[in-house]
Amino acid sequence: MKTALITGVSGYLGSHLAKSLKKAGWKVVGIDKKYPKNEYVDLFQIGDITEQEPLVNTFRKVRIDTVFHLAGRIEVCESNKNPIEFYRNNVNGTINVLNAMKTFGVNKIIYSSTAGVYKTKNEPITEVDEVNPFNNPYSGSKYCAEMAIRQSGIKHIIFRYFNLAGADPDGEFGECHEPETHLIPRILQNLNSFEIYGEDYETPDGTCIRDYVHVSDVADAHILAAEKLKENSAIINLGTGKGHSVKEIIEIVGEVANRPVGYSYKPRRQGDPPKLVADINSAKNLLQYQPRHDIVSIVQTAYNWQQSQNDK
Repeated sequence: MKTALITGVSGYLGSHLAKSLKKAGWKVVGIDKKYPKNEYVDLFQIGDITEQEPLVNTFRKVRIDTVFHLAGRIEVCESNKNPIEFYRNNVNGTINVLNAMKTFGVNKIIYSSTAGVYKTKNEPITEVDEVNPFNNPYSGSKYCAEMAIRQSGIKHIIFRYFNLAGADPDGEFGECHEPETHLIPRILQNLNSFEIYGEDYETPDGTCIRDYVHVSDVADAHILAAEKLKENSAIINLGTGKGHSVKEIIEIVGEVANRPVGYSYKPRRQGDPPKLVADINSAKNLLQYQPRHDIVSIVQTAYNWQQSQNDK
């Protein structure tokens, strides 16, 4: 049985990945600042990866085959206010993970990075397109962490996620950040008075366009990547290859919820590019990745999970 270490195992993607790994026959070891709310973690270590001790304690307890490094700060607007804190979490935390891996002879890591490192363009973005880590401190910190991994000598897959969304189709867990910054759950939580940031972008309806990918598809891609790490390292986009504007998402939410969504416009937020859509040919060719969920399925699973939380 192969053993996975998931940093950030109690989070949104961490919970889905733990479930997918267990279904695929892995032993799951997790580390997080919060206790997991799922039953798919075989061994858990409470702790912050910006400190070395919790990592060393974890590696001492069990032989790890592959590290799935998900832990980190993700709030773009907050990164503009507290840039040093984001570099401390996302860069120093990654360096601590790499040091622990070197110490204990673990040579495979799969890293959660972001499409936010790219320079925006109207066409789907490939992995060799120009990056702009100065988009915001969040993107800069993730790109610095990427570089540390790439130059570490450790075999790696760096996933540049576009917009993770949706919830577990079985209803076990969904998206619940504190504070919530992602579009779809924010709409679902504010059906009467949602605020759109910016209405004058160079897009067909003036609102930002993003590529939304279901969190379960992303989790499954990690298992495919773990097999790929027997071969070569790579940077791989994860999305669907299709973009949807904020207003389109609002319309889909309205259809799924069977009610209109009330919204108003606010000024643009700093660092929001007009369009980010993935070219996913590398994921298809290298991993045989094929997303199973379209945008309606993404919104439907998110809505179902949000309703289940409202009923509690």
